[in-house]
Amino acid sequence: MMPNPQQALLTFRLGSQFYALPISAVLEVAAMVEVITLAGAAPEFLGIFNRHGEPLPMLDLRIAFGLPAAPPTLTTLFIVVQVNEQPFGLLVDDVLQVAYGVVQSSTLPGYLMGTVSQPDHLLQVIALPALIAAFLPVQ
Repeated sequence: MMPNPQQALLTFRLGSQFYALPISAVLEVAAMVEVITLAGAAPEFLGIFNRHGEPLPMLDLRIAFGLPAAPPTLTTLFIVVQVNEQPFGLLVDDVLQVAYGVVQSSTLPGYLMGTVSQPDHLLQVIALPALIAAFLPVQ
């Protein structure tokens, strides 16, 4: 069996937990912008934002992962990712750095593809297709 190669991951924080996304899915990290809320939308779906003239959905990962909401501020960042050619925004508490590691597969239910051990914490690597299928149905 071949060993798992190291992956480049964009790391971020939600509350006291550390998470990561495959860097290959990340389009950009951006400062918070105006988000237009949609009546009747689920609480984790913040609404639609304008990215280079294209309206995109924004998901609040705090709410999606069962944490209390934290209102965005002027220093809030979000991550623009793309899954199956569909871009969307993910609101996070703090974007940290690019890290490299071997993703250990997970049998945990939900939106995790695995974990990566770091010297001082564990990164939970998000399975974007599962996350998007659950919270942002095909448009």
